Amino acid sequence: MHLGLSQNCLVCKQSSNTSICQYCFDDLTLFDVDRYQHNLMLAPKVNLGLAKVDFPQVLAVADYQWPLAKLLTGLKFSKHIPNAYALADLFVRHCLSSIPVLPQLIIPMPLHKNRYLFRKFNQSIELAKQICKLSQMDMDTSIISRCKSTPAQTDLSAAQRRKNLQNAFAVDKASQLRLQQYQHVALFDDVITTGTTMNCAYLTLRKHNPNLKIDIWSICLTLTR
Repeated sequence: MHLGLSQNCLVCKQSSNTSICQYCFDDLTLFDVDRYQHNLMLAPKVNLGLAKVDFPQVLAVADYQWPLAKLLTGLKFSKHIPNAYALADLFVRHCLSSIPVLPQLIIPMPLHKNRYLFRKFNQSIELAKQICKLSQMDMDTSIISRCKSTPAQTDLSAAQRRKNLQNAFAVDKASQLRLQQYQHVALFDDVITTGTTMNCAYLTLRKHNPNLKIDIWSICLTLTR
């Protein structure tokens, strides 16, 4: 995970020429994406954890675990951009390096405008931006919008989450036309828990282009919770 500068490992803080040193990298427990043909829905544990979703494909680096959870939290709440570099590089090296055909576009999960104005930061955009740089892909943050301000999903049941997200996403007319230009895109979020939010965005895109192939990408899945 090179940043091109003398630095310390973001995890152990020891001197390193990479943002995650080799010792910390070797301690990571990563998904065996090659075994499941770059589709973790073929892994029984993931399929069980995401049993209520409509999307047939998901790709992620690992379960939500230390130190990845720490790096994601530091990015989301402290805007620690070096974490985005490190996590994006890990995603590209582990998940994308052996994929023969990449999507034409990455669409990061949007925030509602009120939440974005309050936070002035969307960690999914920052991660997708770095993935695009490393993989020479394009990103579009305007195709899908979050038009409904919803309360936090954390303490809701699966049924409550689905009700909470009804009509939460939209694709405007200009974006509908742009969406027709693509055959294959990736919808990206930093963490997927139950998959309810991602599924709602996925179905919104599918409604406007039923033939569109949509890969679901994330840094972590919260399967152990």
